[in-house]
Amino acid sequence: MKKVFDFYAKTGKKDKEGFNDALPIGNGRMGGMIYGHPINEKIVLNADSLWLGKPGRKRYNKDFNKYYKEIQKLVDENKILEAEELIKLACFSSPKGECIYSTAGELRINFSFNGNDVTNYKRILDLDDGLVNVQFNVLNNNIRRTHFASYKDQVIISNIKSDDKINFNLSLDREKIFDEIEIANDMLTLIYKYNNKDTLYIVLKVVSNGNVKNIGDNIIINNSTDTTIYVSLDTTYNSKNIKKEMIDNINNLEYSSALYRHLDDYHSLILRQELKTNDNDINYFYELSRYLMISSSRINSLPANLQGIWNQDIFPSWDSKYTININLEMNYWNVYRSNLIECSLPYFELLKKIHKNGKLLAKNMYNARGFVAFHNSDMYGDCAPQDKYLPATSWPLGGAWMAIKIYEHYLYTNNLDFLNEYYYILKDSAIFFEEILIKDSDGYFILSPSLSPENSYYLDDKICHISKGCAMDTEILTDLFNAYIEASKLLNKKKDKKAIEIINNLLPLKVGSNGQIVEWNKDYLEAEKGHRHISQLYGLYPSDQITEMKPELFKAARRTIELRLLNGGGHTGWSKAWILCMYARLNDGKAFAKNFKEFISNSTSSIGLDLHPPFQIDGNFGVGSAISELLVREVNGYVELLPSINNTTLKDGYYNGIKLKGGFELSIKWNNYKLKKLEIIGNGNIKIISKNSSFNIPDIIYVNGKYILN
Repeated sequence: MKKVFDFYAKTGKKDKEGFNDALPIGNGRMGGMIYGHPINEKIVLNADSLWLGKPGRKRYNKDFNKYYKEIQKLVDENKILEAEELIKLACFSSPKGECIYSTAGELRINFSFNGNDVTNYKRILDLDDGLVNVQFNVLNNNIRRTHFASYKDQVIISNIKSDDKINFNLSLDREKIFDEIEIANDMLTLIYKYNNKDTLYIVLKVVSNGNVKNIGDNIIINNSTDTTIYVSLDTTYNSKNIKKEMIDNINNLEYSSALYRHLDDYHSLILRQELKTNDNDINYFYELSRYLMISSSRINSLPANLQGIWNQDIFPSWDSKYTININLEMNYWNVYRSNLIECSLPYFELLKKIHKNGKLLAKNMYNARGFVAFHNSDMYGDCAPQDKYLPATSWPLGGAWMAIKIYEHYLYTNNLDFLNEYYYILKDSAIFFEEILIKDSDGYFILSPSLSPENSYYLDDKICHISKGCAMDTEILTDLFNAYIEASKLLNKKKDKKAIEIINNLLPLKVGSNGQIVEWNKDYLEAEKGHRHISQLYGLYPSDQITEMKPELFKAARRTIELRLLNGGGHTGWSKAWILCMYARLNDGKAFAKNFKEFISNSTSSIGLDLHPPFQIDGNFGVGSAISELLVREVNGYVELLPSINNTTLKDGYYNGIKLKGGFELSIKWNNYKLKKLEIIGNGNIKIISKNSSFNIPDIIYVNGKYILN
């Protein structure tokens, strides 16, 4: 799919506003945002390991353990405001913040021709080949610029071709915050020292059939019809000898060979799956989500952060780090279904770091075994309480939510070796909650103090945040302990009787006075009825605890979403994406279609990037997951095909290469809202149903290799 944008990117004093309209390229470890201006091109550069701040700080509050029981007592006595004041003193960390993901710099390419002579301009985001193309004419001269980030060669490449000779110059910048520029005839190196011990290097090399020289900090190219710019960037976090390694690598590259290797690598991932329907917006946003995943999360890179890898600011919003009370998890909701399994591996590498730090936190803050992580993390796995913000800071379930994905990875891959490798993290998360959960007066296990991210409620006309036994606690802990128990069985580990006791005695979900799922331990009045987080519906999506098999809760889940939307909810991109996932899970195609249009209109930039605002990538990944869920559901042990398309625009289409639990791969085709063909590859038994099929499907299909019905 090639998406054409026929406008200039914004430039000049409003560069920052143009960032959301720039076109992204990336190879996991490095990224670029191509503005595409014909005269004054700007490419914002990013290196995934450039994080400002001192790692390894002991940020936890040493007094928390001393006052933990007192806080619990105050909560139990319903003295919530007093408990919150004590939490501020004894739980909030100092310093309050983790490290910050920062921009690497900018490449500027300035051309000598007159902008008034530019015609036939277009920018193209080529999702088929993983390229950004900029094309235009200057008088009778046809100019073509091709940009891509090669995973195989670990370099960003820009090739500039023209029918007639052109002149331009190149420069690197980091808002004047760098130590030095080194320059040779065909090479620039920007050197930025930070954190007292680390260094960022950006190495730029030019290969041209024109004349190349340098003046000051610029490379000048004259009389060129074919120039290739190679840009490599990295930090000494990855290697102390990284500068030499980058220069050696960049000196051995040749454009046509590098392009071939890039296409071969990119096609090996993107062509595993294809979605084609009669709705071009659905097609584009689904394929864009897969492109962004391939571009921001690869083996040997860090996982996709709040902005994937693309960040224009020295100090970005929310530090562009890892928010683990939904945002990081949402990034990876569709990674298995979309057949990009290896793109999930950076997530687990980060989880290893979080686990290591989280064990110290559990011991020092709670005097407990296992590991705990709060609602944020950074490149180094810092998972202590972040910020000083009552609605979020003291939430201790971030590590649990992340750990659940270990078992999900097994479900989609049947990889027992992987499950065994990461089992210790899953176990340690469960053990931590075995240590700190308490029983309420009815004998249910609850978490106290707790909160429902990042919402608040009224208690005696006062706004409160802390509670005990929130709905999301029950739902996450249900998934965590089920995953731990099942993994233990598969790996022949010793039975954990405490885990079984807990899973059978967690606080049940409740239906409130307005027909909604109760968010806290009581049916409180929400302080912000249209809040962006809908944490009590974790059990509907991404979990599958609330299904048609529990009709009262299923109905209450729908009512919960309705109440949020009636009060202005879904106003941020990622929140609207979550709502789309939930409407797909509710089999409500009509509501999905309405909210999908609103997502595009209100929550995306002109090229489709999710806007919180500002740009935040989780919504792009969440929408990809929602589209997949609309077409294929996996709940109650069944795979349901085309469950909710009747009230959508998706009349015709095909969806090939869908990964399912059990290691199966599915392809489907439909026409006039009816399933016409299905193909399954795998081994074993799979339960498939479809209410919208033109032929009968047996409840249980026995697959050995390939199975086709049409």
